[in-house]
Amino acid sequence: MIENIDLVGDIRVEADNVVIRNVRISAPQSSDIDQWGILQWVGYTGLTVQDSEIGGRSDTELRQAVMNDGGMVTVSRCNIHGMSKKGVYTSQGDIEDNYIHDPYWFAAADGEIDMIRVDGSPDPGTSLLVKHNALIDTTTTNSALSLFEADGGTPSRVTVQDNYMATAGWAIYAGGQTAATSYIVVKDNVFATKFKDGYSYVTEWNPNGPGNVWSGNKWADGKAAPVLS
Repeated sequence: MIENIDLVGDIRVEADNVVIRNVRISAPQSSDIDQWGILQWVGYTGLTVQDSEIGGRSDTELRQAVMNDGGMVTVSRCNIHGMSKKGVYTSQGDIEDNYIHDPYWFAAADGEIDMIRVDGSPDPGTSLLVKHNALIDTTTTNSALSLFEADGGTPSRVTVQDNYMATAGWAIYAGGQTAATSYIVVKDNVFATKFKDGYSYVTEWNPNGPGNVWSGNKWADGKAAPVLS
């Protein structure tokens, strides 16, 4: 258990079932690059981060606020902001009730900023739930949620439900129209009406992937937001 601290720096987790709660993590001042705020390392699982704040700085490139190179991770009720690439970076776990917002743009990060980023498929027997989060940035972001193929893995077993998304880029990059995505369920989300101009709310959605579902999504004004073909 790590709790009730105000830390300038980062936490690297190399143990199973660690709980980090009621913690504020701030990027160091005038550091060149801080790769992560919290990292669950390869070979470990069960990390829970809750009721915490992870924040970058305008003069420090905090690339990933919460980064998961291990197994399951839970991130809940957190305020995540100021990152330069990814707010939460994982392929499996439970990302719920968070406010992920207002990244900083750094040239070295190539402007590739996602509030939540998934690369490849989850580990066997696991899945990813992204539920009831506010994913907000109106100036710099690439996507609120990006699902990408990586290392031979294709996004699968992801449920995206009851989120509010307001970004300057795509709300959801959905894995690829011809990619073999499967069991990607996107339901009951709300998209800011600003997506009706310029960028849109979903791209690279495969309507033919087994188990892929788009249902009940709407604009902030209450009108239906059907999936784009």
